[in-house]
Parts: sequence; C-alpha cells; structure tokens
Amino acid sequence: MEEVVVMAQKRTENAQDVPIALAAFTADKMDAMGIDDPKDLAQFTPGMYYGQTVNFAVVYIRGVGSDAFLPDSDPSIATYIDGIYYPFANGQSQSFGAVERVEVLKGPQGTLFGRNSTGGAINIITRDPGIEPEISLQGSYSGQFEDKNVRAHVSYPFADWLAASVSYTKQIADNYYEGMRGDGEGGFEPFPEEESEGFRYKLRFSPTEDIDLNAAYIKYEQYGVSSTAMPNVAPSALSKGLGITAEEKDYQVKVDVPSYFSLDNEVLYGEFEWRTNWFDVKVLASKQDIVTDNVYDFDGSDTPFITFDAKGQFADVKTQEIQFLSNENSPHWIEWIVGAFHLNQESGFPLNRLSALGLDLNDGALLGIPLPESINNLVDLLGSIVPVIPDGVSLGLVSKLGTESTAYFAQTTLHFTDWMSLTLGGRYQEEERYVVESSVSLVNIDGSTTRAIPFDRPRAEDENFSPKVTLSLTPADDVMLYATYTQGYKSGTFNTVNVYDQPEYVRPETVTTYELGLKSQWFDRTLTVNAAIFQNEIEDLQVQFISLLSGGAVSLENAGGAEIKGIDFDVQWVPMPNMNPGLVLALTGSFLDSEYTSYKEGSGYNEGDGLYNFKNGDFTGNRVTRTPEFSGSIGVNQVWSPFSFGEFELNASMYYNDGFYYLAQNSPVSFEEDYYVVDAALSFLHYDSNIRITAFGKNINDARYTYSQFHTDAGRSDYLAPPTTYGVRLNWDY
Repeated sequence: MEEVVVMAQKRTENAQDVPIALAAFTADKMDAMGIDDPKDLAQFTPGMYYGQTVNFAVVYIRGVGSDAFLPDSDPSIATYIDGIYYPFANGQSQSFGAVERVEVLKGPQGTLFGRNSTGGAINIITRDPGIEPEISLQGSYSGQFEDKNVRAHVSYPFADWLAASVSYTKQIADNYYEGMRGDGEGGFEPFPEEESEGFRYKLRFSPTEDIDLNAAYIKYEQYGVSSTAMPNVAPSALSKGLGITAEEKDYQVKVDVPSYFSLDNEVLYGEFEWRTNWFDVKVLASKQDIVTDNVYDFDGSDTPFITFDAKGQFADVKTQEIQFLSNENSPHWIEWIVGAFHLNQESGFPLNRLSALGLDLNDGALLGIPLPESINNLVDLLGSIVPVIPDGVSLGLVSKLGTESTAYFAQTTLHFTDWMSLTLGGRYQEEERYVVESSVSLVNIDGSTTRAIPFDRPRAEDENFSPKVTLSLTPADDVMLYATYTQGYKSGTFNTVNVYDQPEYVRPETVTTYELGLKSQWFDRTLTVNAAIFQNEIEDLQVQFISLLSGGAVSLENAGGAEIKGIDFDVQWVPMPNMNPGLVLALTGSFLDSEYTSYKEGSGYNEGDGLYNFKNGDFTGNRVTRTPEFSGSIGVNQVWSPFSFGEFELNASMYYNDGFYYLAQNSPVSFEEDYYVVDAALSFLHYDSNIRITAFGKNINDARYTYSQFHTDAGRSDYLAPPTTYGVRLNWDY
C-alpha cells in the first residue's frame, strides 16, 4: 500500500501522521476505482453524501452539510483547488480532469480552511508542471449512452526555472433519461446531448532555488439538460388538480418547458512561494467568474404549471491569502502557521422568471387554495397593474448579494516528546453581508418588466472566533491516538430570491465537534486501521425549503439545533504479503445517530395533500436530512503478473446505504430507501509502452437510487443516478 502525502494542514505530510479524519485518493487510485466524478467520492468515503440538485452540488459529511444551493447561501463543505477557495456550488459536480490527488477532510476545518467548512473540506490538488516532460492521455467509451470522454495532460520544462502544462477534458454523452422537453412553441423535442469541455493552463516560474511563482487559468463550459428535468413521482394536491399524475420511478421524463443547464466558468489564480532561512511565505490570489443559465420545470410534467427560468446567474469572486509557515530550519519541537484571508464576492440572479399558471388576480387564490394575507397583498398590487391574466402570471425576481470577509488565523503544533504533541489553533473572522438588489416585478407578454415591489437592501455584520485543540499520542510505532475539540462557523446570509417577503436574515450556523481518533498500521504496515468516534453539536442549523408560498421560490431558515453522534472507520489489508502481495482488501463504514434537538415553526408540507404548512411544523427529534444511520463499502483489488511484459489489475467494490430523509419533517414521501451499488473494473498494463486498457462496469446490479429529490408545491421530483453502464478506458503515460 502506497504512502499518501496530503496537505490537510497546509503543509506536506504523511496522511497517517495527521490527527485529522480524512480520505485521500491519488490519481492512480481514482483511476483504479473508477472515480472520475466528485459524486463517486461518497461511495469510498465513510459518512459522506454527494448529490446533485438542479446541477448544483449538495454535500454532507458526518451529517453536517447544506441542502441550500442558490447564490445567497454557501456550502457547508468548503471546496479548495490548489489552495484556492471556491465558494459556489454550481458546477462543482464537474469531472476532475488531471489531478494529483483529492483529499476529503472530515469535521470542521475552520482554523486553516476557514469560512463555511463546518462539515469538512474537499481539497483538490491538480498536476503541476514538472521538471521532466510528461504526457498523460485517457479516453473512455460507454456504449449505452454513447458516452465519450477524453482527458489529456501535457507538461514541458523549457528550462530549469520555467515549465508549463496544459490539461484538457471533454465529455459528450446522451442523457441517460429518455426525455422530451418543450420547444418553446408548444411542441416537444428530444433532449440534446450532454456536453462539457475544460482547459487548465499552468505556468511555473522559479528565478531562484528559493522562489516559485505559479499561475493558472481554468476555463470550463457545460451544456445539457442533466437534472433540470426531473419527473414528478408524487404529485401534490395542486398538481393533481391540474391532472398531473405520478410518473414511474424510472428513466422517463417529459416536461413542457425548454429545460436546459449551461455553465461558463473562468478562474485565474496564482501562488507566490518564498522559502527563507527562518520560515516560508506563501501568497495566493484568485479571480473567479461563473455564469449559468438554468430553466427548470418545477412540476416535473408536460402540463403547464410552474416554471423557473434562471438565466444569467453569476458569481464574481476575488480572494487573497497570505501564509507564514515554519520549515525544516525551524526548531524541531514546534510547527506553526499564521496568515490572513480576504474574500470579496457578488453573486445572484440579474433576473429570474417565475411563471405560475392559474393565479387568479381577482380573488387571490391559486387553484382554489386560500393564501395568506402577504400573498394576497402582492396579488392585489399586481392586479392593479394588470387586472386579469387568465393564463397565469409571470414574475421577474432580481436577487443579488454581496459579501466582504476578512479572517486572521494561526495554528501551532508543540512536540513535547517523541510521543506527545499538542495542536492549538484559531481563526478570527469579520464578515459583512449585504443585499445589492432584491425585487419582484411583473413580466409582460413582450418580455419587458413592470416594477411592482423593490425590497429593502439590508446589511449584517458578523464576527466569530473558531478554536481548535488537538492532543495526539504515539504510544507505539505507526500507532497514533488523538483527541480534538474544534468549532466551525457558517456565515449568516439573507434570503434574496423573494416573491412577496422582504429579504429575511438567516442567522450564522455554528458546529462544535468532539472527536477521538485512531490511526494505525500493523504487521509491517500491511494492515491499516483508521477510526474515529465523534459528536457534532450544531446551533442555528441553516435549512433550505422550496415553496412558492413560503416567501421565496427557494428560501433558508434556521433550525434551533441538531446533534449527530457517530463512528466511522477505514480499513485496508494486504492479507498475504508473501504469497499474494498484489491482493488488497478494503472496508469502510459509518454509523450516524442524528436528530434535530430543536426545530419548531419549521416549514414543511402537509401529509396527504402536500400543501405548504406555513411554518407550523415541529421537527424536534426527527433525523437530520441526508444522514443515513449506516453506510459503507467493501472492496477488493488484485494485481497479478502472469506475463513478463505486463500485469492485470482487478478492482471491485460494493457500497451500501440504509436510507435517509430528504425533508426535515421526515415524511414518508421524502425517504430514500436502502440500496447498494456494485462496480468493477479489469485492466491490463503493458510495461514497455505504459499503456493500460480497462474494461469497467458501474452500478452493475442496476440499483435505482436518487442523486436528488426535489420537493416543491407541485410534489416530489426525482433525479436518479445512472443505470448500469459498461465501457472501456485507455490510459497512456509518458
């Protein structure tokens, strides 16, 4: 088993020496396991959920996460690429491309990884330009959906002090749903192909032995339907009133709107590193621009009802960070890092179009359902502008949010003896959130808008200190025990996608974690056993709710508190190192006991008719969303060389999840049943040419499980994970 080097503490270390629960995947390991998409990480990381809702990534680790995905909310699992913080969820479910490794850090990472890492962090390290010429090519093909995938990486050193690389990825595939979408003229057309293409250019400039300057540019584009068309499998009373019937929970969907998703992501970032005789200095900066178009059919049917047209959604992000780190010239008994981080961000929707059929502006009722006074006031105002709209109403929603965040952090590890160390850390953060614009207007037939309600533009300032204390003991070689107390902090925000309410402030979320962990290797390092027992206490948990009657199309609210207790483990074993050194067995598992300790006046849907309950729910004692009681995997990897010119490698795994709820109210309609997934791959590597050919199968048992459930006033819509797929993959490295 290879030694895995990680950057979990902002410095290069052996993963077994870091007192943090984590899962690390090298590029070779991901290829062997068939991990080519971030969603695949959940099958091999105990306690992790990785879903996709309307093409936004939704990630939970150990029950801590966020189902919120719009620009006015932040993920609870922070994503970093080459040390740069990516604050947005859209587009994060894209393929990895050429990477060095991926690290999944569990538990709050507030000290070093900062804002909004209450549940953990995903740290992606891409391949840098090397000191030798490098070429890496990969191509794969899967016949069921004509899935064609190409990945390339080329690196060339022009001199000892200058090198450059380019990475490229492209994928074209049929949508695995047999779907039809509206053509915008009353007819229907088949789904288009799913396409994505990305470039990453990197430059390394080293004028001296002690100075490195790295610059990179990323361009990533995507177009298709993907999860913007989800079939309605459990219509509400509103939908049934329009004649919408439940679709089968299979790969069939037909929507009356021209659903699609497009993404244009550009990132420019750089790192300056200076290694002095006393310490190292790192300066990182980034400029990130992302623009997406999204047209979604809320009701998931071919009946005109509710449509959400979100074109031009954007995020304009600038980050800067400076770090001072101890190095090999520092005293051996102390390691330290101090630094500062700044973020400036503006994101949101320049104009959403929310269209609802059947809104009678004369009596203020939606399909005969009585509405609260606040909605009737909006209806009266719109009715004074346009007295009668027999075919419904189309609203324009503008929502833009600004963020200014500054943080100062420090962490030090004191090595009292060879077997005992103490880590102390903390981060102080000041942040200001402000509504740039939030308004609702009437969209006229010609596409122009008539301003109805300009909402207030409030501001909120928060400050927070997140501490960390870790005591680690090494009672024997290759055995480490650690105890950690740490906190994570998720910024407060405003609900800006409003239909009839003023922007409402959502309080910050705080997570306190207590953890006892073991990292160990036994029998000449042929057996690795890592485990942790933990307790997460969450205050003011931010929960997303989707309803046109709740004040906004998508809104956040605070649950008073939640608690998750659990244990997870990761075992790798070479059972016959002498007789069969190429055999490796793997076992992972996560047991979670979760509940909302306080969640009154929660938003939900009535059991039976599926109508909005107007904040009348008491969900105290319910299980936390997207948190199964047990999930885990078993795997086998066998390498053997029957020939002198090459070797075979067999990899097979099975992942099991015992089920979880998608809604905090824990209604039966929101429960994801237990399921298991079997993957397998067989490859042959030719030594002289370094060409590897692989035959693979994913979801061989053809399990039906969801990447997402989308609960709205129209009912429940599902987005299933892909069915069984088989394919071949070719790799060549030089």
